[in-house]
Amino acid sequence: MPIDKNASRALTYGLFVLTARQGDKDNGCIVNTVQQVSGSPLRISVAVNKENLTHDMIAQTGLFNVSVLDVTAPMSLFEHFGFQSGRTADKFAGFTAAVRSENGLYRLTEHANAYFSAKVVAALDSGSHTLFLADVTEAGSLAKTESVTYQYYFAHIKPKPAAKKKGWVCKICGYVYEGEELPADYVCPLCKHGAEDFEPLEPETKNEKKEENTMKKYVCDVCGWTYDEAAGDPEHGIAPGTKWEDLPADFECPVCGVGKDSFNAE
Repeated sequence: MPIDKNASRALTYGLFVLTARQGDKDNGCIVNTVQQVSGSPLRISVAVNKENLTHDMIAQTGLFNVSVLDVTAPMSLFEHFGFQSGRTADKFAGFTAAVRSENGLYRLTEHANAYFSAKVVAALDSGSHTLFLADVTEAGSLAKTESVTYQYYFAHIKPKPAAKKKGWVCKICGYVYEGEELPADYVCPLCKHGAEDFEPLEPETKNEKKEENTMKKYVCDVCGWTYDEAAGDPEHGIAPGTKWEDLPADFECPVCGVGKDSFNAE
């Protein structure tokens, strides 16, 4: 049977900031793969893309923190931790909404409703990702706000792509790359899927183009005054967008007074 990758969109995900530290370097990234796997001992798992610096730090140190993002999280937070690489940017330089937990790693203090500190007990190579299984060493509740989900992120946080712009959309998570051509080696900054999982943004449909062009202008044959459907005639009580056919049958040119039969469409 074929594998429909779009089926993964039906799975439910939260969104989290995963943080780690190695030496004097701190880093964090956006993940959507944190799960509780047992209650006694309290264990969680997280799958981390191997291309992320955070992945390498966890693999080397065996420690990580998870901040559970809530619905107050702004797009700028996702951009900060998800749309730039820790290999080229210091994500915690000037970032004040974080404190260190007992394990010495940062956790968020804003836009998160809970946090977990964890120590890795096992790691499984899962192809593009490594699945880390870890014991929770510290945890706390921070707020009563709802956790943000993938669905909430796309419906309420992520800006909708601007109309008429050319670009490519990730079929897995919906991230939009704006530009004529998508680099062959491009990797989605949110879900880390490659260029093969992107498709061109849908162009304008014929219906959309038709809707834009339905507003017409009608010119008076006698005096040249023009009725513009888009503008209407607010001075005489006609709202913008009023179609010519919706004008009253006794409509008269406000300049010379002739009737509708003396007008012709441009």
